[in-house]
Amino acid sequence: MGESSPVVGEGERYKKVHYVTGLLTLFYGVYMVLALVLPLYRVYGVLDGLVAFSYYRVTYSGAPVTVDELDRTSYMAAPLVLFTVYMVFSGANLLLALLEGEDYTVQLRLCFTGGLVGAVSSAVFLGLYSYFFTRAVATLSFSLDHVTSAGRLILGSSNVQQFPYTGLLLNPLVHLVLALATLLSSTLSILLHTGRGWPPEPHEAEGPGHAR
Repeated sequence: MGESSPVVGEGERYKKVHYVTGLLTLFYGVYMVLALVLPLYRVYGVLDGLVAFSYYRVTYSGAPVTVDELDRTSYMAAPLVLFTVYMVFSGANLLLALLEGEDYTVQLRLCFTGGLVGAVSSAVFLGLYSYFFTRAVATLSFSLDHVTSAGRLILGSSNVQQFPYTGLLLNPLVHLVLALATLLSSTLSILLHTGRGWPPEPHEAEGPGHAR
């Protein structure tokens, strides 16, 4: 009789860990997609428009307004968008392979790579958010009214209002926890899958050429 493959040999012992890895990878990817593409702020008043992390459209009397900091954020967010697509793809493929009983070694490695990149991407996202995005959004809120010797001159104002979900999508703690959980889970899955358990059985640690 031939030896069983690592996937079959694992049985059901580690499948739950792999499912958690797939779900975390998929969820983290979807969460990042939403944080990058959903409108986060609404601008109204003298200026009008919507601001998302990866794009924006703000107008003044119908004419588009350019904000340098938002342009920088949009350009630098492009690699993050690609990363989120990768995470969604990797997590979904791992879950599909598990459900269909196929070999999922490649999918586990993709999720592990995504977990490593995710830790860096989360730091990049929070850095862009702190140093460019918040500063740019703040410049969109202002008042043109001023007081003269003849009285108060009302010329209008621009206001920024965040959407109900904005606080959740931009919460640094949520980003860091998801990135860390995805990395730890994918690392554990790789160790369990490639080592057929951790720590390995004594005969596995000795190697196939060990003489008894």
